[in-house]
Amino acid sequence: MKRLLPVLLLIAVAISGCTEKGPETPEKSTDELKTLSVAAAENLSSFAAKASMIQTLKLYSKDDSNITIKTDSTETSSSVDLSRQKVHATGSTKTQVEFAGQDVGNTSIDVEIYLIGNTTYQSDGRGNWTRLVDPRSGDEIWGGGSNNQVKGMAEIFNLSQSENLGSESVDGEEAYKLKFVAGSEDLVGLYRTAYNVVGSSIPPYLLPSINQTELNETEKMEKTIWISKKSFLPLKYQDSISFSMTPQIVGVLNMSTGQVDMLPQSVEMGKIDVDIQSNIKYFDFDSPVEIAPPAEALSAPAQLPGAAQI
Repeated sequence: MKRLLPVLLLIAVAISGCTEKGPETPEKSTDELKTLSVAAAENLSSFAAKASMIQTLKLYSKDDSNITIKTDSTETSSSVDLSRQKVHATGSTKTQVEFAGQDVGNTSIDVEIYLIGNTTYQSDGRGNWTRLVDPRSGDEIWGGGSNNQVKGMAEIFNLSQSENLGSESVDGEEAYKLKFVAGSEDLVGLYRTAYNVVGSSIPPYLLPSINQTELNETEKMEKTIWISKKSFLPLKYQDSISFSMTPQIVGVLNMSTGQVDMLPQSVEMGKIDVDIQSNIKYFDFDSPVEIAPPAEALSAPAQLPGAAQI
């Protein structure tokens, strides 16, 4: 559940066309935009979001004679009523696997989620619902803007170094286009992503190691945000990251002791090429929204997180 919610509160993006900035548009400095964006997001009552992410992995055999290509495509959409503590989110993930140019597997997963106060209703896409009741109150869960993703994006922008790239129109609305300048936190995120990729490609009892020099030399990263000239709210965000690595297995989990036994000599895996493209769009700010779980969700047996049904 903790992994699904953040994903489902993302969004699929429509690429916008460029327009020239009109002379009547007042120019704002990057620092001004940061302050204005956070302040505007603080007072939101509702918003909608759509996101998409495509992750492509190319896994080479040790001698490069065979390549397995795995592509995960995720699309999500959500409506968020901050004033009444309600979220409705849907998402789908499709996975395609190719080996030697031939399709060898395709899967699809659909999920629907409602968060109402402190209760989460989740469908598995086949009409089966679960109802999880958090022992905390809705105010505790929603406090501090924890479900305000627009505010979260504005705060990321506020804390990042950025470069103004001019103006573009996002769905007909004029916006400042700004490029994030990579910092140390991005390198931490890069390493985390690399280890997650390797972890999903090997059995969980193996301990991998990644050459940081190789990662740094091959990585390419771009992050861009569009801030409305009218409301100063984030309208769109997109990032891309790509890198190559040749991981090594350096340890094996000892099932008897529960400890990792380090190998006397590391075992090199095949090279892995990684490409991840993500797009997010925010819209319908402060618009009326009706969010109500269906009857079958409301009637599902209630559960406490990690507990038996009650």
